[in-house]
Amino acid sequence: PGRACLRAALWMALTAGLVSGQGQPAAAQTGADQSREAPAQPPSGAIRGTAADTSGSVVVGAVVTLEAAGSTAPRTTVTDDTGSFHFSTVEPGNYKITIAAAGFAVWTAASVTAGSGENPPLSAVLQVAPESTKMDVGLSEHERAVEQVKAEEKQRLLGIFPNFFVSYEPNPAPLTAAQKFQLGWKSIFDPVPILFAGIGAGIEQARNSYNQFGQGTEGYAKRFGAILADRVDGIFIGHVLTQSVFHQDPRYFYKSTSGFGSRVLYAIGTAFVAKGDNGHWQPDYSDVLGGLAAGEISTLYYPASSRTGLRLFHNVLLGFSGRASAHLLQQFIYRKVTTHVPRAATVPAGPVLREGTPVSLISVEDLSGKTAANAGPIAFVLARDLQVDGVTVAPAGCKASGQVTYSSAPGEGQAMHVGIERVRLQVGKAEIPLRNTQVRGGSGGLEYHRVEDTGRIAMVLYVSQNMTLPAAH
Repeated sequence: PGRACLRAALWMALTAGLVSGQGQPAAAQTGADQSREAPAQPPSGAIRGTAADTSGSVVVGAVVTLEAAGSTAPRTTVTDDTGSFHFSTVEPGNYKITIAAAGFAVWTAASVTAGSGENPPLSAVLQVAPESTKMDVGLSEHERAVEQVKAEEKQRLLGIFPNFFVSYEPNPAPLTAAQKFQLGWKSIFDPVPILFAGIGAGIEQARNSYNQFGQGTEGYAKRFGAILADRVDGIFIGHVLTQSVFHQDPRYFYKSTSGFGSRVLYAIGTAFVAKGDNGHWQPDYSDVLGGLAAGEISTLYYPASSRTGLRLFHNVLLGFSGRASAHLLQQFIYRKVTTHVPRAATVPAGPVLREGTPVSLISVEDLSGKTAANAGPIAFVLARDLQVDGVTVAPAGCKASGQVTYSSAPGEGQAMHVGIERVRLQVGKAEIPLRNTQVRGGSGGLEYHRVEDTGRIAMVLYVSQNMTLPAAH
C-alpha cells in the first residue's frame, strides 16, 4: 500500500508539470500576437516657423499650407502678428510647406522632415512678387487719344451745336497740350457758335445792352466782338491754356454706371475737381484760375464796372455753379440728344465667377478673446486658390473683409459663436460679395472651425452673384 501511494503522488506531480509547461507557451504566443496587432506608435511632433520679407519685416496674415506626400487633406493656418505659424500633432515624415501672401511670390519648401517633438523652426523669406508684364499689341496712349479727339470733334447737340469737351469713353486716354488746344480751336471757330454770336449781338443791340457801345454798325460790331472774345477767353484762357499748364483734362467724363443719386453727386462733385493727366482726380484750380483770368481780360473790352473785388468773388461762385449745371446736363440730358456718340469701347470679357462658387477663408485675427461688446470689421485671407475653369483668378493670400459678431454660449465654456455679414473678397480692382449659403435664400447658419488650436477660424463662404472679372493681360 505504501508503494501504491508513492506512485500515485509521483503521477500527480508529473501531470501538474505538464499542464503548467503547456500553459506558459500559449500565454507567450498570445502576447506576441497582440504585439503584432498593435505596434507601438512613435510620438508626434510639431512644425513651427516665421515668415518675413527681404527687409526683415514680418508678414502677417500669410497663408501657410502643410501637405504630406499623397495627402488629399492639407492643413492650413495663417501667420500671426509676429509672422509666426505653428502646426501641432504632426506625424513623423516628409512634408511640403507653401506660404502665400498678397503682393509676394509663393514661398515653397518641397521637403521638410518632421520628427517627434519640436523640430527646428523654419525661417521663410518672401520675395516681392514681380510686376506682371504684358505685350500691348493695340494702340499707344497717344494714338488712342488721337482717335478719341477725332470722335469728340463729331459730337453735336441735336446734330447742330458742338459738344466736343465731353468723353463717353469708359477708359479715356489723357490728352496732350496740342490736343487740348485742337479741341478748343475747333470749338471757337465752329460756324454754329459764330452764327449764334451774331444773333446774340443783335438781341443785345435791340435791348441797348452796354449802351456805351452805341448803336448802328459800330455798336453791333462791338457787341459781336465782345461775345466772340468772351468765347475765346472762356475756352482758350479759362479752360484750355490753364488746363495745359496745370496738366489737367478739360473734358467732362460721362459716368455710365451706378445709380441715379451716385451720378448726381459725381456730376456736381466734378465741378470742384478735375482729372489730371496722370489719371488722378485733383482740385480744379485750373478752371478757377482760368475763369478769374478770363474775367479780368473781359474788362479790357467791356464797359468799366464797379466793385471789382466783389465781381471776382461772384465769378468764382458762378464758375462752380456753372460747371455743376453743365455737368448735370451732360450727365442726364445732353447724352440723349448728342449725335455721333461713339459706341462704348469693347472691354475684353474676363472669366465669370459663378454664383455659389465656394470660397475658403481664414481670419487673420485671433477671435478667442472677442465678445459681443467689441464686434466689428475683421480681415480674412483666401486659404486656397480660387479657380474658374482650371485657371486661377485669385491666388491664396488674397485679402477679404467683413463684419463679424462673436459671443460665448452660456454653459459651454469657451465655445465661440460667430456671425458674419457683408464679406467681400478683393480680386484685383473687383470686390466679390460673399454669403453664408451656396443657394440664394438657403437656410443654415455659418459653418466654421478653429484653425490649429487657435482662436482663428476657417470657413467656406459662397459667391453671392455672377461676377465678370477683368481680363488677364
